[in-house]
Amino acid sequence: MSDNREILDLANRFESIATDGFEGRPYRPALAELAGRVRERPGMAPRVAHALGIMIQLIGESDPEGRFAAKIAILREAVGLLSDA
Repeated sequence: MSDNREILDLANRFESIATDGFEGRPYRPALAELAGRVRERPGMAPRVAHALGIMIQLIGESDPEGRFAAKIAILREAVGLLSDA
């Protein structure tokens, strides 16, 4: 798998976890576990965090009414977990 494709795959996994949280399901254990696995890989955390930042911006731009604010907050939480590396 190419690096870029893997980064997008990981970002999409975070987005899936955020969707669970947005829909009211528990998400923090899965978020922490995935962030831990990403942090274990040298140089991967900042790249995935960057991809999540772009995802956050796109979601925010497409949602001026803020319906997805909780999902964006969870994605920002993921960025924070990746930045703690």
